[in-house]
Amino acid sequence: MTYTVLSLQQNIYEATHDPIVVDDIHESIISPAVLNRFLSSAQGGTVGIAATYRPDCSLSCLAFATLTCALVVHFSAPGKPNRRENKKKGQEQQPPILLGRASLQRYILCNSGIQLYGYMMDRISVSLFLDLSLRINAAVDILSVSPKDDRHSLQAIMNALGGNELLQEINVKNLFARRRRKNAPTAKDVALQAWAAYRAATLAPMAPKYAALPQIATDTMSDVYLSALAKISRDAEIIESLKPTKVTHDVKEHFTYTEGNVNLESTRFKMRVMPASGNQVIRIKAQVGDKQPTIIGQARQVNGRQAQINVKGPIHSSGTVLSVTTFGLAALTAAERFKEHTVLKALQGLNTLPEHPFFCSIWAPSFSISWPRPVEYARNKALVYYPGGTLNDSQDLAVQRILSGKDKDRVILIHGPPGTGKTTVIAASVLSIIKYGSRKRTIWLVAHSNVAVKNIAEKLDKVDFREFKLIVSKDFHFDWHEHLYKRLEHCVIRTDQFDKDPVGTSGRLLDTRVILFSDRPRYSTHPPSYLLELSRSSSSGLVTQSDYVKFGDRNVPTWEHAHPPQQTLTLKLARIYVNQGMQYKIITPYDAQRNAIEQQLKSEELPWEDRCFNVDSFQGKQETKKIILLSLWTNVMLTRCKKSMIICTTHDFVTTGDAADTLVGKLATAMGPTAWLTLSTRAIERG
Repeated sequence: MTYTVLSLQQNIYEATHDPIVVDDIHESIISPAVLNRFLSSAQGGTVGIAATYRPDCSLSCLAFATLTCALVVHFSAPGKPNRRENKKKGQEQQPPILLGRASLQRYILCNSGIQLYGYMMDRISVSLFLDLSLRINAAVDILSVSPKDDRHSLQAIMNALGGNELLQEINVKNLFARRRRKNAPTAKDVALQAWAAYRAATLAPMAPKYAALPQIATDTMSDVYLSALAKISRDAEIIESLKPTKVTHDVKEHFTYTEGNVNLESTRFKMRVMPASGNQVIRIKAQVGDKQPTIIGQARQVNGRQAQINVKGPIHSSGTVLSVTTFGLAALTAAERFKEHTVLKALQGLNTLPEHPFFCSIWAPSFSISWPRPVEYARNKALVYYPGGTLNDSQDLAVQRILSGKDKDRVILIHGPPGTGKTTVIAASVLSIIKYGSRKRTIWLVAHSNVAVKNIAEKLDKVDFREFKLIVSKDFHFDWHEHLYKRLEHCVIRTDQFDKDPVGTSGRLLDTRVILFSDRPRYSTHPPSYLLELSRSSSSGLVTQSDYVKFGDRNVPTWEHAHPPQQTLTLKLARIYVNQGMQYKIITPYDAQRNAIEQQLKSEELPWEDRCFNVDSFQGKQETKKIILLSLWTNVMLTRCKKSMIICTTHDFVTTGDAADTLVGKLATAMGPTAWLTLSTRAIERG
């Protein structure tokens, strides 16, 4: 293992400083002599800290710095965890503490005479525990000095390091480009990050600000609690690391240019132009006359389908769009920011998650859990009210468990394959609570998608229950999906219609007892008695790369070029059903295909609203009439029809090709040749 000594000249602050001597070593050759030599330069016990991470988000190295010295320690990659063994034990198995790591913890990380300052200290703290089994004491997250800033913004870093006037902004930006660097940080990079944190902590104007910040001390936390925080944080990091840094948008062919802005119109919701985060840029390849310029800018204003791209320099007043691509990571969503904020505050001891029974039930069941008393006396068998039909035994049992006031039923997970009546269970639970429960009982219905929430609302509306509010994000509703909500207009509140203060929000909700939404709830305004959350998750409970694979990422040619015969057939069938007054739905696994079919229905002047779905958006719907299926990738589509279905595909693909061994392939074999119809078959033409 190597031991290298480097010399580093800082370029972060405008003021000049002496060169920094960097000891670059592997953990296996850490010794008390090396650590004591470094600590001899730590005047007042102040040390800056920084870290680098592998592609799998595990910690790869730590850097410690004082004014004149830095120590960079590289760690061996962890072995793959035994997930099966961990599951048996009930928690993540921690790696062994090696001799060099134990020395780091004793001499620096948990030394009561050392005060650590670092950038993204929350991530460093949980990674130390998760990857190295190490704790930390008296660590300050320097980004917390300006809590109103976006922690991932350049301005937050500039403020944490002392302010714009002291810093070389471009160098700060390059050094702290944490969110997806093209190249892994070098030993000098991480040493300079640690040195910058040290220097900021010793600036006279900044020292009192840092002194007022809460410290992170994981050495006083239980393994169970720290494991929960670490998993929440690590899973979020993995998901973020898998997000695309390049997104191609679907827009109309022509653009206009006015007052420094290129005006575009998006044509597909999932591939729409989004407002840019600080590090994102848009590149527009255009055709202007006989030239093909590349226009670079940022999306500063997006309103529905309309997007204004702020560009530098004049360009032609109009032209044809060849492609529109966003480069760079999107900003964290509101839910992602809230999760990160919650973990940070927990590490700083500013919230009391172990006192929340829901948190403990899920993340720390070994903790003592104290539930509040039920609002009303819990019956041995709850009364179930569902005028929309009869529940089967499993559905009735699920509703009984939801209505139960017993502590063991406070957190219930209901799982069922597509078509087994999960939406019916939720509707029956809501109606029963409202019918027989106390007026103090309130319900929130939460899901990760607007469509899933809308399906529940339609189910309630179908059984003549309309005493609820459906909260829909403006981004999803305005200019894109208003047609999906015509039936529910009486209960829809768009997110931009809320006032910023709780009083105004309460005024809109009034005495509503049932609230449906997909955005992060405002717990302070209408706390619920029941929280029913619809979600899709992996059975293992682990976040993996497959959890962030989107349909559009599959190597499948576009619908317009790959399936013209099936598209023609689909439109013919749709027209036949319309003429016969029959209800139908069109399902496809790909959003691009759904969009193309919907646009074709419009151009053919056929009903298109609430007709075309991809598999995800069709969850929870069961049409009583005919369904057209456009592909074979999932059995979800096969569970959604009650009277008949038509599968549009190719004969060879299903009988002898890749799909021969699938459920659809076996179905085709069982049905035999007489079940097949072709485009030229007169029966289809005649309906």
